[in-house]
Amino acid sequence: MRLNSFESMGIEPLGEGQEKRTFINPEDEKRVISEKKEDAEKDTPCQLKGRYYLTKIAHSLLPDNIPDIYQAGESVKGKQTVDVERISHTSEHSLLQKKRLLGEDEESVKEQIIDDMGKKMGELDLELERIGLSFNIDENVGNYTKDEEGNVHYLETFKPWQVNPTNPKELEILFDEEELREAIGSISNQVIKERSTKYLDRLLVLLEEDKQELQAKQEYLKANLIESGPHIEELEVMFVPFMKEEFLLNLNVIQTEEEARNSEERSSANEALVHIFKKLQFLLEETNITDEKYNELQEKRQTLSMATGTINRGIVDHSR
Repeated sequence: MRLNSFESMGIEPLGEGQEKRTFINPEDEKRVISEKKEDAEKDTPCQLKGRYYLTKIAHSLLPDNIPDIYQAGESVKGKQTVDVERISHTSEHSLLQKKRLLGEDEESVKEQIIDDMGKKMGELDLELERIGLSFNIDENVGNYTKDEEGNVHYLETFKPWQVNPTNPKELEILFDEEELREAIGSISNQVIKERSTKYLDRLLVLLEEDKQELQAKQEYLKANLIESGPHIEELEVMFVPFMKEEFLLNLNVIQTEEEARNSEERSSANEALVHIFKKLQFLLEETNITDEKYNELQEKRQTLSMATGTINRGIVDHSR
């Protein structure tokens, strides 16, 4: 992983998403540099290297659909970037990026993009699923474009793993090793096959390094965990008014959006759920709460959440 010297200040971005900005590489206009925004979650060093290897493999398997990646790195100032192949954009995709940069409404342009290449986008997603990258697909239409030959390209690089959002003590792997290895085995070019196999092996080593790093972090936190008892008591008190049978029944009988909007009970339950969720996260990450007690409290939260329901096309859905 290199310590890059790219400076984006004063350069007009080619495109922008929620987590990154993309610029034409000032040293090679056939490449682009994607730079993580300051408020975006950064990759660990192993994730960043893994992003490089996984994207390299994806490009080897689907060279007409996945742009090549050349470097991934972090500057001495902590800015993370990846250098990738520049793909020509359709006029609709260019317009989408322009509207996004200006903060204008994008919906009509998105519809044009879907009309233009929707079927091929779906076919590419199936190919990504076939090679073991279905967990990695971000179906935002801004991540797809079509070149002059009519090939649809997926423009995102591939994040190899992340902290499991439902269990911060574990990593969620964003590729299927078996499917990926099988796809690599079908490559006819022996040089590319062997190189891709080495990339995958290196990827797995990096995964183990991040697993060990996370485990060490968890052991450190465990040694410094807060006593859960007082915080469990606080949460139990928060639950009391909302878990009464009559209160839950009143929530469950709400069927329409209008009824939901007019229900003070539902409004107070929704507000409480925000605080309950935060408290549960705190208990899981910062205290010595047992799995059994945490799951018990989660079940209570789920019961209240389902009773509150979600509004979908004017109807309150109590199924999740």
